[in-house]
Parts: sequence; structure tokens; C-alpha cells
Amino acid sequence: ICDEFLNEDENGNMINLNMRRIATDLDPVVHKQLHKEFDKFINLFDLKENAWEYIRSLLVDGELYFENIVHEKHVKEGILGVINVPVQAIDPVYDNYQNMHVKAYLLRKMKHHKEADDHQDTYSASSDKDFIPMEKNQVTYINSGTWNENKNFRIPFIENARRAYRQLSLIEDSIIIYRLVRAPERLVFNVDVGNMSPPKAESYIRKLMQNYWQKKAFSLDDNKRVNSFNPQSILDAYWFPKREGSSGTEVNTLPGGQNLGELQDLVYFVKKLYKALKVPTNRVDTENSQYSADASVLREELKFANFIVRLQHQFAKGLKESFITHLKLKDIWKQFDLRENSFDLNFTPPRNYFELRQQQILDLKVNNFNTLTSNESISKGYSQKQYLGWTDEQIKANREWLRKDAALQHELEGIRSGGADWAAGGGAAAPMGGGAPAGPGGEEMPPDMGPDTGGAAGGEEAPAPEPVPTPGGETSALPT
Repeated sequence: ICDEFLNEDENGNMINLNMRRIATDLDPVVHKQLHKEFDKFINLFDLKENAWEYIRSLLVDGELYFENIVHEKHVKEGILGVINVPVQAIDPVYDNYQNMHVKAYLLRKMKHHKEADDHQDTYSASSDKDFIPMEKNQVTYINSGTWNENKNFRIPFIENARRAYRQLSLIEDSIIIYRLVRAPERLVFNVDVGNMSPPKAESYIRKLMQNYWQKKAFSLDDNKRVNSFNPQSILDAYWFPKREGSSGTEVNTLPGGQNLGELQDLVYFVKKLYKALKVPTNRVDTENSQYSADASVLREELKFANFIVRLQHQFAKGLKESFITHLKLKDIWKQFDLRENSFDLNFTPPRNYFELRQQQILDLKVNNFNTLTSNESISKGYSQKQYLGWTDEQIKANREWLRKDAALQHELEGIRSGGADWAAGGGAAAPMGGGAPAGPGGEEMPPDMGPDTGGAAGGEEAPAPEPVPTPGGETSALPT
């Protein structure tokens, strides 16, 4: 989520100041001044270095606090810096609990004093604190926008995934325990005891078990061979007596767990965790994580992109309030008669998903246009306006570009057939097999391209060429 939150535009900016339509009538000098002050203000947070940690803290803690540094002797310089305040050390004070309007903030600070004996600085117990009130404009406050049921504190976004994460942790532990228990293969010893009585058969099996449970080893203390315990020989082994008439002593192997390689239940809880975090579940499979044109995948990606945009708006909301404070301190707010609805602060959205959606919409429009224009009874220009959504100006511009493309294509064909100087007649074949007329100096003149449609010089109409007899007795209007 933090990675998708932060994006840079073509200018390398993560957040931009955008003027609303209501403020378009402002002087361009005002726009320039606002953008200049915004660049100074946003550089105080150093987003390129610290934005990732800021977003992560907001998702985990649900709140983010910055103390605005203002010089008491140079208030008109605005906010000169910001200091990140720990969430556990500050609380907002609300003036109206109905609309949750923040009135001030209360900073908790540990009491600091010097010991009488060693004159060293120490801190007292955690219950002994100083409470420092702070004005609303002294703090930049950013929250998740979600309350608990009693509206006592802000709920962090990651709280939505707490239950799914605990379930996933428990199922992982259960799978590990199950694999450790079911993985070993068991041995089954069917011992032939003949017609022994049950007590003798039991004693005989116990004797065999003792023999297999021990192995010969050399003892350095006694300098002789002794029987030592071999734990591997009795690992999950079962001993059963067999009566007379059986096939004799047999040793069989019981297979281990048959479904140890199946993790469908684990994958289910992993996807459940992804859904709780609003992350597309197709990202679980890292091998097939490429975005496809599937409708369900596209829908999940667009939902995730919209969720990221909502987080960006919530973060930008807190920055906007502090930026307004900065403008008020510098008297720019009152000087230019600005309002809160005059501008917005917008983070660069995750453009990949929106571009994918726009491409899908464009494909649908183009397919409908091609299908309808294949019918001769439907006008192509009307289809451009009705189904592609073009305006009359765009349709006229498209026709003009078609003319330019046709002229360019004609020129390229002439260059291919007659060379680079085809328009001047250099290397171009003479029309109708005739040669080009010679000039006064004997050089070859460019062929006449026919009458000028724009008229002769002086605005008079150019005379029509005289007919030229052809070998077949017919006349031709081409010039000699």
C-alpha cells in the first residue's frame, strides 16, 4: 500500500497544488505566488525521503502529528519547519463532538529534574508528566478518517486485517504441527508366535523389541562392547503377534500423510488477509502476477486504485490545513482573498490502473465505431460524434489532418519515383512519354502541372490549353 501510494508525475512531484475553476479568474501572478509558497511548504516535509515512513505510520497508528515551527519574532515568514511528534505523546482536544471539530492539542511530556546527589538529569515515573497545551494551528494533524464505535480514538487501517492475520498465523502453526506428526513413516512388525500362549507370545515380542531397540557400541569407561539405546529403531513402530498358519513374520511400512503437499486451506486464509487489506488477490501468486485484461482482475485493481486515491485525499487534507495556516501567517490568504475551495492538494494517483481502464473503454468505443461504420447507411462523421464522443472541432481537426497526411503521402510517393528533386523535374519522367521543354540556357525546364486553379497573376483567369492532335486523330488537352 505504501509503494502504491507514492507516485511521481512527469515533473518528479508526488503532490501538486491544483487551482479550482472557482479561482481561475485570479491573476496569474497570484497563481505563481501560491505555487512558489507551496513548493517551500511541501519541502519542509521532505516527502521523497520520509513519505514512505509517514504513510506506514498512518496505516499502523491511524494518526500522524507534526509540530509547526514558527519564529516568534518573524511570524510573517510562515512555517519554517516541522517536527514529527509520536502518536502516544499527543492527543487532540475536540470542541464539538458532533462534528468532531479539533480545538487544540495536548502534548504529554515527561518531567525532567536533577538529582541532588549526583546532579545528573533524570526522568521521573511515567505517571509524572507535564501537559503542554498547543493551539490548533501549531500542529499538522493527519488521521485515517475512521472512528471506533465509541468515537474515543481513530482506528488505523491495519486494524481491519487483525482477525485475518491471527487466523493465518494459527493455520500456519497447525500445518507445521500436522506435517511434523504425520510426515514419518510407521513400521508394522507382524511376528509369527506359532502356538504360544498369550503370555509367552507377549514376552517373546518384548524380547524382540529389546533386541531391535539396542545396538552394539564400545564404551570407553568399561573398555568393552555394551548395548546402547537406539531411538531411531523404535520410531513409531508397531508390533503385532501372528498365530500358526500365517505367512510368517512380516515387516510393513505405513505411509506418511497423503495430503502434506496441499495448502488450499492456507491459500484461503492468505487471500482472506489480502482482501482485508483491500489488496488484489491476484498478487498472491508471484509467478502469475502480471496484469491481464480479465474483467475480474481489472475490477480488483481499479478498486485498489480507488482505495489508494481515498488514502491520498485523506493525507492531503491534513497538509492543506497546514498550508492554509502558512498562507495566513504570511498575509497571503487575506491579501488575495482566498478561500478553502480555491485550490486542492492532490497526490499523483496510481496512473497504471486508470490508464488500463481508459484503454479498455477506448477499445470498446473503437470496436463499436468499426462495427457501425462498416454499414454504408451510417455516416462516419456521425459515428465519430455519437460513439467516439468527438466534438465538431475535433472532427474538423481530424479531417484537416487527413488532408495533410494525404499530401504528405503524395509527396513521399513522388520522392520514391522521381528522387528528392521530383518537384523541380530533376530525374522525373516526362508525362505522356514527352520530354520536358528546354529553357533559354538549354537546361531542362520542369514540366507544366496544368492550369493554376487559383487563377493567373493579377487575378485573371488562366486561358485553357489548346487541343493537341494525337496520332489517332483525337485531340488532347495536355500542353505541348
